[in-house]
Amino acid sequence: MWGREGVRGWVGGCTNHEVLLPHTGLRIALVGSINRDTIRTPDGMTTESYGGLLYSILSLAALTDGGVEVFPVCNVGQDAQAAVAGFLSRSPLVQGDGVRFVPDRNNHCFLDYDAEGRKQETLQGGVPPLTFERLSPFLACDALCFNFITGFELSAETLERVRASTHALILMDVHSLTLGIDEQRRRFWRRPPDWERWVACARVVQMNEREASLLWGADVTRGDEMRQFGERVLGLGPSILIVTRGALGSDALFRGPDGGIESFHAAAAPPGPPVDETGCGDVFLMGFTVEYLRSRDVRRASVFANRAAGANCCLRGVEEIGRIREYV
Repeated sequence: MWGREGVRGWVGGCTNHEVLLPHTGLRIALVGSINRDTIRTPDGMTTESYGGLLYSILSLAALTDGGVEVFPVCNVGQDAQAAVAGFLSRSPLVQGDGVRFVPDRNNHCFLDYDAEGRKQETLQGGVPPLTFERLSPFLACDALCFNFITGFELSAETLERVRASTHALILMDVHSLTLGIDEQRRRFWRRPPDWERWVACARVVQMNEREASLLWGADVTRGDEMRQFGERVLGLGPSILIVTRGALGSDALFRGPDGGIESFHAAAAPPGPPVDETGCGDVFLMGFTVEYLRSRDVRRASVFANRAAGANCCLRGVEEIGRIREYV
């Protein structure tokens, strides 16, 4: 659905009380934030780009076949309208119903990576959070993916209301829910006191091993900590926990047919030397979503997700994400 004005009409779509028209294929809504990114990597390269939810949107569109509609749901600052509209118009699978341009300055994220892959993130700008009314037209989608790019996308109350109002598969990347922000707008690690409340709203929960260790209060890579953490998360309501581990792949803990907890490790699968790891977690979740909706098999979805994330490592910036099918 194209809007009434702007670049190819990307001005926002459904009104608060509209619903999507019937459709025979899969519909996937992606909730998050689109950032302007300044990425500085250890090889001395500086990449000015747009990112955040764009990694999810464009990789999902590239990884899926026809018959799938991708619905980004986000607020975007008007200062980024032309650039973002250009990205979103690249794929006919991407629909504009949930995108709204607002007068605020768009999120601008500065990412500085060191040789060990660690990063310092600074966030400037900011757009208003999403309300339940903005999300309600998408409750009939097959899947709702919440990717907390900034951690300020919506309130816990809104997410709980969504959870109570839909039968869609809800997936969540915890991501920046684990980040605070200081007076200089630098992000820092912190354990949110109500993390269990957020996690309880999803069926599939993804996080990296550092985020998992932060929430658990112990290193999940040691001893039986991963399984204990998985038992805690699954006890809150989700049926699948995915912990991404970079070059070590990923671990999935999930409930089997008998209700018991099973685990599966999938190896990383980079098709070549990595050049930019930005967006790998976002692409991982899209790979998992695509294959899980297709097969309902956690193991197959984990393997495919690692292939997708590995392919993303071989691409520099969101501008190249459309080439991901060349590597998967």
